[in-house]
Amino acid sequence: MTIEFLQIEPTTRCNFTCGFCCGRTMEQSDLDLVLFERALTKFPQLRYIELQGEGEPFLHPQILDMLALARQRGMIVSLITNGSLLTDHVSAQLVKDGVEKVSISIESADPAVFRNIRGGKLAKVVDGIRRLVVAKAGRTLPRIGFSVTMLRSAPREIDGIIALYRQLGLDGGITTQPPQ
Repeated sequence: MTIEFLQIEPTTRCNFTCGFCCGRTMEQSDLDLVLFERALTKFPQLRYIELQGEGEPFLHPQILDMLALARQRGMIVSLITNGSLLTDHVSAQLVKDGVEKVSISIESADPAVFRNIRGGKLAKVVDGIRRLVVAKAGRTLPRIGFSVTMLRSAPREIDGIIALYRQLGLDGGITTQPPQ
């Protein structure tokens, strides 16, 4: 059996408090870098990894090392983040390392609704996305999109999410998933 795709959860820690996420009830811990590297070695046909899960990947102290290790092995790398920790440095590194896609988790483009759902500030997320867009300028990668958990309120929120996607000039599409 050949394994070409892995989803890896680098951490269960998060700086948001999304009501639909079971991650806050899990043990708060980080994946050991040695274990991450072992997973890459264990599957020699591995071509694609996605770093995502019940935590915020950029809270892992070695997330940029993980991205670099995977890219050095020629793997296609994508990740899902809440976007609040996309600093200038992180954004530049994502572009430099050739990350394929960055999806930002979002359920509303309304700051009050966003805060109620996620416990974070939409303005901080939008600032992070803008930093990544600036770092990417003139390049095709990473593609930047949204990942939307379809809550009961989603039908009211999707138009605003699409408008924000267009306003920010994103190119990675909008994916949806049911709530956990």
